[in-house]
Amino acid sequence: MTQPDQTYIDAIRTGNPEGLRSIYREFLPMVSGLVTRSGGRKEEAQDVFQDALMVIYEKCRSDGFTLTSSFSTYLYGIARNIWGNRLQKKSRTEVTLPDDFKLNDQTNLLQSILQAEEERIFWDAFQRLGDDCRKLLQLFFEKIKMEEITEKMQYGSVGYTKKRKFQCKEQLISWVQKDPRYLENHPAKMP
Repeated sequence: MTQPDQTYIDAIRTGNPEGLRSIYREFLPMVSGLVTRSGGRKEEAQDVFQDALMVIYEKCRSDGFTLTSSFSTYLYGIARNIWGNRLQKKSRTEVTLPDDFKLNDQTNLLQSILQAEEERIFWDAFQRLGDDCRKLLQLFFEKIKMEEITEKMQYGSVGYTKKRKFQCKEQLISWVQKDPRYLENHPAKMP
């Protein structure tokens, strides 16, 4: 792996703002070209690019990760697979990607792509919640004890905190399950 490639991986792994800006400047036009040449919009290109970075982030956190190509080839291959997957969902027909763009680790890559997509759906729904629910669920996700959450949120009782957490969680689940992107990945869940 070359030094610049390692720098990109390190920037993604650590969330280094300057390094990430550099990645955006250097590689977003390449991914944008891929998406727009096949009929996609600029906004879709940005989504594909961000999802590809999420996939790389998940991959580079694993112990056995080694970059076996250049960073740009790896990023482009992931973006192409994500975009192909979205085109396939849009058209409901088979989209064939040239073999030279497919990565060896197809099953794990597809799982990573789907996971990144589901995380995006979750966080989009999470952002729709009110401040109170977001703060409460964030504390719950951090595994803070109910008593402490009750105190931090200034609720009257642990019982109320549990009830409120349940309501917020139900609202979040409802929004996730109604999201069209979720329904595409889980057709059995359609109303």
